[in-house]
Amino acid sequence: MLLFLNKFLRSLLLSASCLASATGLFAQDASQLGFSDLQAQANTLVERGQLSEALPLLEELIKRVDGSDNADFDLDFPIFITGTAYIQLYVSTGNAGDLNRALEWYDRLEKDYPNSINLKQATLKRVDILRALKRTDEAIQLMQAVLSGQKPINLQFKEQIKMLKDLCQIYYGRGELKQGIPYFKQLVETARSIEDKSLGAAATFEAQVEAKQLDEAIKVLPLLAKESSVRYLPRLNVALLKASDTMVENERFTDAALLLNLIKTTDIMIDYNERKMAEKKNVLDRLSALGGNQDRIGELNQEITGLEATLKMLRDLPTLRSELLVRRARNFTKTNRPYESFWMFFDLLKENPNDKRTEFYHYAAFSGARQIGKKDTVLNLGRSYRKTYPDGSYFSDVSAALVGELQDRGEQDEMLATSVDFLNTRPLDPFSSQLLALWASSLLQKGDYVPLIDQIGKWRKMHNQPVFEDALYYWPGLAYLQLGENQGAITEFDILLERFPTSAYAADSTLRKGIAHFYLQEYDVARATLQGYASSYPQGDGLDQAYYFIAEVAAIEGDYAEAMRVFQQADAITTSQGVHDGVAFRMGELYEVQGLYAEMLAHFRKYVDTYGEDGRLSDALFQVGRAYEYLNMPNEMLELYRISIDRFISDPTNKGVDALIEGYAEKYFTNKKELDRTVQFLDQLRDDLEFRTLMVTDSGALFEEFYSNPDLKQTLYNELRSHPNFTEALLEDLSLIDDITSTYRNQFENYPAELPEEYFRDQLAKHKAAEDRIAETRMLMGLYRNDIELEPSKPFDKDFLTGLSPRVLLYIADYERLKRIEFAIEAWSAVLADYPDDDAAIVSYMRLAGVSVEFGDQERALGYLNAIEEQFPGSPQLPLVILRQGELMTELGRGQEARDKYQYILRVPEWRGEIHARALLQTGDSFMAEAAYAQAHGFYERTFLGYSHFGEWCARAYLADADALVKMGDPAGAKTTLTEAIEQLEGLAPDELFAQLQEKFNTL
Repeated sequence: MLLFLNKFLRSLLLSASCLASATGLFAQDASQLGFSDLQAQANTLVERGQLSEALPLLEELIKRVDGSDNADFDLDFPIFITGTAYIQLYVSTGNAGDLNRALEWYDRLEKDYPNSINLKQATLKRVDILRALKRTDEAIQLMQAVLSGQKPINLQFKEQIKMLKDLCQIYYGRGELKQGIPYFKQLVETARSIEDKSLGAAATFEAQVEAKQLDEAIKVLPLLAKESSVRYLPRLNVALLKASDTMVENERFTDAALLLNLIKTTDIMIDYNERKMAEKKNVLDRLSALGGNQDRIGELNQEITGLEATLKMLRDLPTLRSELLVRRARNFTKTNRPYESFWMFFDLLKENPNDKRTEFYHYAAFSGARQIGKKDTVLNLGRSYRKTYPDGSYFSDVSAALVGELQDRGEQDEMLATSVDFLNTRPLDPFSSQLLALWASSLLQKGDYVPLIDQIGKWRKMHNQPVFEDALYYWPGLAYLQLGENQGAITEFDILLERFPTSAYAADSTLRKGIAHFYLQEYDVARATLQGYASSYPQGDGLDQAYYFIAEVAAIEGDYAEAMRVFQQADAITTSQGVHDGVAFRMGELYEVQGLYAEMLAHFRKYVDTYGEDGRLSDALFQVGRAYEYLNMPNEMLELYRISIDRFISDPTNKGVDALIEGYAEKYFTNKKELDRTVQFLDQLRDDLEFRTLMVTDSGALFEEFYSNPDLKQTLYNELRSHPNFTEALLEDLSLIDDITSTYRNQFENYPAELPEEYFRDQLAKHKAAEDRIAETRMLMGLYRNDIELEPSKPFDKDFLTGLSPRVLLYIADYERLKRIEFAIEAWSAVLADYPDDDAAIVSYMRLAGVSVEFGDQERALGYLNAIEEQFPGSPQLPLVILRQGELMTELGRGQEARDKYQYILRVPEWRGEIHARALLQTGDSFMAEAAYAQAHGFYERTFLGYSHFGEWCARAYLADADALVKMGDPAGAKTTLTEAIEQLEGLAPDELFAQLQEKFNTL
């Protein structure tokens, strides 16, 4: 029996369309066959799709099993296929009784085998049978039960859409729009193809107009505007026409214009349906000639019959063109709305290609499309105008507007090319300056500094006194600044200021020239230039920046009082939070440099009170904590952190509190360790006279004590050295320095006994009890960052991710990574969507890149890393990102691109050291991947010769170089290299790598 069922399942011949031709098979009476023969013959017929011929055998088989005591014989599938056989019988006989018999068998299937895997197909066929028997209401009820889940059937997407379409067509055809609207909308929302969505949209539109829900009706128009067969049916177009009258009656003229412009006139509908019918007839002829699939042939015949009926109806209808034009004219006269204006000119353009005013129609349609936001049409009309009318009256206007639209759409390449073309040919056009600024700023944003400089060099040679001549020096100056070539920037700005002193760019050029001198450490010139800017442009947009850098010059020169005064000037006039932040933190540094820790504390407290979340709250609170530490007040620091955590923990948008939570444990243990060691020192100073004598009388010993014990509070050293009573008098009376020592002892004695883990767990319990899920999650984050992983009270879900701070999102992603990787990806993606400029986005990109590599998708991983490079060019993480890019490029066989990345690293002086060592090593790896062993050898050698103090990378370079030498046929050289490595790196290289060096040496 299992063989019988498996063959049925394997064949999948479940449709009444499986009418494979038979040649005189099994005429013997079923009742005369033995049970095995009965099975075998039924099985053979079913496998051939001859279900109606198999019907007597199937019924006899079921009859015998019913009359037997064989409980092991499962009739699930035979019952289902028997019902299906009656459908096939109906196809050939047309006898409705056969369909009723099919229903009876399906009833038995549902009754006897309610969990049957065939119940789904039986239910779907039941719908078709009920519709064929004109029992439409029953079919509707069944479909509703399935779609609502009342009848639990796991529909595939195509099956769900077919059922929705059937239900929609029934209600739509019967005119029962109110009853059908839930299913019309569901079809719109669920369907994927434009054809299916358009059917639902058409029915939804007509139903909502009938119900006077005009706002809702208008919302489906974008779907109806898409190309589909529904648009060429008379019913929709007549409905649109009538609906436009309704809109006008309600003084909704813009909406009426929208409807009128969607309408297809009768001639257009006829042409479309004739072409469609011709296409289907061609397909039908080919299938019939080849003996193709009967199901498809039947479907085509039905579709052609439907098209013939539609065409007959259309040919009997009067044309809608005159009615349409009348309504358009009426609507246009009632209001001068831009939609009407656009569509009128757009139609005039299409219908009158040879009219003498066609250029004007083209321009007017382009302008109207811009006004109503038809972006695609704007681009198409703009492109076609420039091509058709290169000397047109509106060429400049269209070009400038087109460039702006391309910029808004992100079509950067075309925008740049269009701008360059315009600037090449129209140097005196008033629009040229605008286009040059847009072109240049776009290149700066992309980081294409060298192409900008090169192209502007061409324009300098190409044009004589263009209207944008001053800009030809300003924009290269900015590009040189971005490249770090400050002298080049100064040269450009000097020319501009000398030749165009009244240029709109003069003020900014002066400011940036001063900043460039600052970065060249030409501080006197920088100060004079920036003070000149402040004097010449007292209302200038960059005045706050000028004051900021003037203050920086004073700070560098050690004139802290002047620096503070000018920083405060910058802070007083700026409207930029970035400048407020820069000033505040720079002033904080100056307080710290001068040892004015109380002032530093007050300064950052004021900043927190003034700017809160608008400023760099977490950094400011960190600085407050540092000030407390400098003042030997770690208890106050920890209390501040706890108060701040309690204050902000329930605010999902507060980002600063996350840094405090994640750093609390580190601060707790660091300060506790220092206080413990410091009090030990003070106890020894008190209890050990010999030690006290040494410390008091030997300044070198005191220095050595603090130098060799970094866990001692280092501030105590300076306090002791500078204290007037730190003399031999202490040998008799240590209380003379109680004013110092009591501070440390008080901090030690009052240090919070509650460990960070205990604090987090206590807070977690409190917030759980209060059902504060945000606070609970943050406490879980604090524990997680201290290697304690606990489950949340409720599983994290997609809805919970909305509005969370970036660090909390990162915690959730890290927590879920090994449990639900797809959900972790959603959390990282939420960071990128909600906080694209936050440093957490860098972490998210890195995590996503790592996951992509785990999935074997290096290209996707590279894309994530490229995003970091583009969006965070100043990040301290950038060199590590570039190194990882290079590794992936090497894996993808793009070695030269990888080496270009490494060369970029090697050109940045600030990255000298470990980063350069890794870049050299990975350059060698890229050559190894290409079997260029000699080149690889050279870079490995540069690594371990130039960076021998970096044990890990030096060891890796030696190992790789040995492999390269072996590949070059020089095993002796490889052995020499490894001998040198073992001598040089013992005790310096990580144990694992050193063991690999020894092992490789032994193998040679």
